[in-house]
Amino acid sequence: MFVVFDLDGTLANCEHRLHHIAMPAHGEADWPEQNWDAFYATVHEDTPISPVQACAAALIDTGHRVEIWTGRSDNCRVATQRWLNDHGLGGLPLIMREGGDRTADYRLKRGWITERGKPDLIFEDRASVVAMWREQGIICAQVAPGDF
Repeated sequence: MFVVFDLDGTLANCEHRLHHIAMPAHGEADWPEQNWDAFYATVHEDTPISPVQACAAALIDTGHRVEIWTGRSDNCRVATQRWLNDHGLGGLPLIMREGGDRTADYRLKRGWITERGKPDLIFEDRASVVAMWREQGIICAQVAPGDF
């Protein structure tokens, strides 16, 4: 079975970084420019989402093909790979967006099906991406509300 895991909000808890890119509750008029560099600067401080990581580890241990497809910029590839190594997920294929690419996650990841093949199962948090996977006929386990 071919299984894909998203990273931010799925395998890694990135809540401590969201203030760099999230729209404030008091309205868009007060929304400062999103600071993606600051958002990615502290990926090494993310905490693991243990139940999802345990699922990934179990699938790996039983011989399934497991990959990580993330909307993270490849500008933080080294820090991301170090984090994955530190949390028992090193060595997995890591598919990332190119630095500076602002393509919507659901479009970006849909394109990876052509390049990487169609997964049998995906773990994801973002509702718009979950909807896209399901439109593609892929079973998707949504691990968090992800309405952003």
